[in-house]
Amino acid sequence: MDIPDSYYLICTNCDQETEHEILKGEVGTGGKEITIDGVVRCQECGHTRHKVIRESNAIDVPVIVSWKTESKRKKISLYPDEWVHQGDEFIVDGSRVKVTSLEQEGNKRVSSSKVEELKTIWTRKHEKSLVKVSIHKGRNSVSKTLEVPPEEEFFIGDRLDVGKYQTVIHRIKTDEDTLRKGKARAENIVRIYTKNIR
Repeated sequence: MDIPDSYYLICTNCDQETEHEILKGEVGTGGKEITIDGVVRCQECGHTRHKVIRESNAIDVPVIVSWKTESKRKKISLYPDEWVHQGDEFIVDGSRVKVTSLEQEGNKRVSSSKVEELKTIWTRKHEKSLVKVSIHKGRNSVSKTLEVPPEEEFFIGDRLDVGKYQTVIHRIKTDEDTLRKGKARAENIVRIYTKNIR
C-alpha cells in the first residue's frame, strides 16, 4: 500500500480537524488495522509533528445487484466504521449501482447503517433507469418501457415519442407523489401517463 499524500487529523496547534500533508512515513498492514507511522504537517498553520495514524482494514460486504429481472450476488470492500445510506451510489464490477435497501443481521431492513453491522447491501444498476409509460388511445391504453439515463428529466405537457406513438405527458407518478405539473427525474418515476396525439 502506498502512503497517501495527505490525511485529515486534529491539529494539536490549531485544535481543529485540518488537512495534514504526510511528509514521510512507513505503512504497516498487519492484523485488522493499517498504520501509518510518520511525520505530518498541518496545511493551515504549518505545525509539524510525529503521528501514528490507525485505520481499520477494509472488509468485504455482500452486494445484490439487480437489473430488469436479474439479480447477481457480488462483493464490495468498505471500511467497518464507514456509514452506508439508502440512495448512496457505488461502482461494483465497473457498473454504477444505487443502494435500494440495507440488511442487518436478523434480516432487519434499515435506511442507514455502519458497514460492520451490515449483512447485505441491496442495489440496482444505475447507468440506466427503466421508465414505464402508459399511452392512452381513446378507450384503450398501451404500456411500454423506456430505458433512459437516471438523471433524464420528464416534464408535464412535453411531447414524448415512444416507438411508433407520438404522445403528450399529462401525469407522472413518482416514488412520493403524482404530478400534474412540473417535472421528475427518471430514477424517481414509477410511471408516466401520456395521451396519444397521432
